[in-house]
Amino acid sequence: MQNLYGFLLNIFFPFIVILIYFRKIIGKEDSKRFKEKIFIEKKIKKNKKNNLIWFHAASIGEVLSIIPLIKKIQKKKSKVEFLVTTTTLSSSKLIAKESKNIKNLHHKFLPIDSLKLVKNFLDNWKPKLAIFVDSEIWPNFLFEIKKKKVPLVLINGRITKKTFNRWLFFSTFAKKIFNTFDLCFASSAESKKSLEYLRGKKVKY
Repeated sequence: MQNLYGFLLNIFFPFIVILIYFRKIIGKEDSKRFKEKIFIEKKIKKNKKNNLIWFHAASIGEVLSIIPLIKKIQKKKSKVEFLVTTTTLSSSKLIAKESKNIKNLHHKFLPIDSLKLVKNFLDNWKPKLAIFVDSEIWPNFLFEIKKKKVPLVLINGRITKKTFNRWLFFSTFAKKIFNTFDLCFASSAESKKSLEYLRGKKVKY
């Protein structure tokens, strides 16, 4: 199933690129930074002496939920940097605003879950901890993070009944995906049961 996922992603990748360019034209993508989603990144701004904690939060709601956590970590840890990846234009504007109050906070748009882009991203940023928020599940990212033995956490994990039933169509693949998480914090008792069924590790609510 993992190979099929990669195969289909490669087939549809050109169409995804076209879609992102179209979104840029109509003002739904950052006119300068939209390429972060679809091209190899060569230059990054990161202090190699600091440990990098990476949060992936899709949009504004998820970003708002992690800002207090980032601030709290920063108060306790001095040699740490934060990378927040998102997928929406509005969330990038929110991060730009919050970065004035948080030191060493970087923002990037999450690259498409293409294996080549995923490997490039992880090799560049080298996170010491990866934290995914809510229901953001990208298989290639999760599998490659585990290959690099980076601790992986899911916070506010949300799986609705409808989403859970969809995962059941690919039960074996789904269990392989969710088993990559070393620790899961569920957003509800229902999500906790779903995450446990899907083999998430150390699921708490």
